[in-house]
Amino acid sequence: MAKKKEEPKVNILGKEYTQKDIDAMSPEAKSMLQHRQDLINKIERATFNLVQMQFGLRAFEDGLREQGLGEKPNQETK
Repeated sequence: MAKKKEEPKVNILGKEYTQKDIDAMSPEAKSMLQHRQDLINKIERATFNLVQMQFGLRAFEDGLREQGLGEKPNQETK
């Protein structure tokens, strides 16, 4: 006997919803879900960009130190 495929579910605010449930939502609720997902994506992109900018800043600051500018980082004597 073939197993019945389980319909994929989406977790929204801690509750599982099927595509059928989402299709039955009001246009306003569907719009809010789209905005919510868009904001989640923007936050993830902003976090990625922040990490990238922080890394780049450190690289340029290290380059400036190599040019003899600013204070040298503390180095332990071995």
